[in-house]
Amino acid sequence: MKLRHIFIIAFFLLVNILIIIALKKGFNKPIEVKIDKVFLPNLSANQVQNIEKQFKAMGYGNISSFNTVNLISEVQGKLSQGKVDLKAGVAFKKGDLLYKIYDVEARYALRARKSGFINLIANILPDIKSDYSNEFNKWSIYIESIKLHKNLPELPAWTSAKEKVFLASKQVLSEYFTIKGQEEQLKKYSILAPFNGTITEVYVSNFSVVNPGSKVIKITQNANFEISISIPTHQIESVKIGSKATILTTLNSIKGYGKVVRISDVLNQNTQSINVFVKATPIENEKFIDGEYVKVDLNIEGKNKGITIPSLAIKNNSVFVYDSIDSMIHQKQISVLNEDVEGSFISGLSDGEIIITQEVVNQQDSTKYNVIIK
Repeated sequence: MKLRHIFIIAFFLLVNILIIIALKKGFNKPIEVKIDKVFLPNLSANQVQNIEKQFKAMGYGNISSFNTVNLISEVQGKLSQGKVDLKAGVAFKKGDLLYKIYDVEARYALRARKSGFINLIANILPDIKSDYSNEFNKWSIYIESIKLHKNLPELPAWTSAKEKVFLASKQVLSEYFTIKGQEEQLKKYSILAPFNGTITEVYVSNFSVVNPGSKVIKITQNANFEISISIPTHQIESVKIGSKATILTTLNSIKGYGKVVRISDVLNQNTQSINVFVKATPIENEKFIDGEYVKVDLNIEGKNKGITIPSLAIKNNSVFVYDSIDSMIHQKQISVLNEDVEGSFISGLSDGEIIITQEVVNQQDSTKYNVIIK
């Protein structure tokens, strides 16, 4: 065999040996499997740590007088002012004569009626003396007690049904009660102030002629004020009659104090709130003005246990909590106890739970999340 042939055979054997060695190394080398990384969406969260908190309900409202009255004339005549000027803003005291309506004609008419009544009794005295001799003395004394310029004295009591029928048949009873009604009517010509207050509106001028039903003035009481504020429905159960309140100006300076005196049963559907009425008293050197706009801080009874979270994390009275086992979030029902600028104070979660503190959009039960606890 030629040397050239031997060299070629040796070369091919060497190449085959190298290929076999390379293949063996390739089979022993671990197979690398390329795995795509999974990116989970991030959510902001907090770990629940319940605390006890006593909070306040805040509302705004207008101060209004508990007693605001439109005085309307019940009689006819020329009007004249009394002790105070009939001008808006004028203050008065209880018992002051506010105005008077010309009553001379009414007084003369009443005295004429009383004179007729005296004549009526005088005409029946002979019958009383003959038929009811025991009663004659009391009727004689009664007719002497009647004074034309004073109110009619009370009728003597009759001692029998027969005497009563006799008086009725002679028109004594009907005339007596007619005169008493006129006496009450005469009181309506002079109007006295029912409380300390201020004239807020004047509808007629001095010396005007007024008719029954005419509005004369509007008055408001100075020492009896209340404020109506709207309280959200989730807080109303904690508000009680007698709950204390602080009255502040719009600049947050204290103007007075008060307490809840009434709670409405009617829900305002537009605001989902209920009106609460606070009786207010100003502090020293302060005074309330009817119609003044104020802020009211209302103390809510008792302490509440819960946690404050952003209001946007709440949907239909439920929040999302994070399950670290399956990396998913689940809805859980809660109760909103209070809302303020810091957020919503809620109850219904246990210490240690992880609550999502941001709005969750398009959540699906199979979606996994990564939470960032702050």
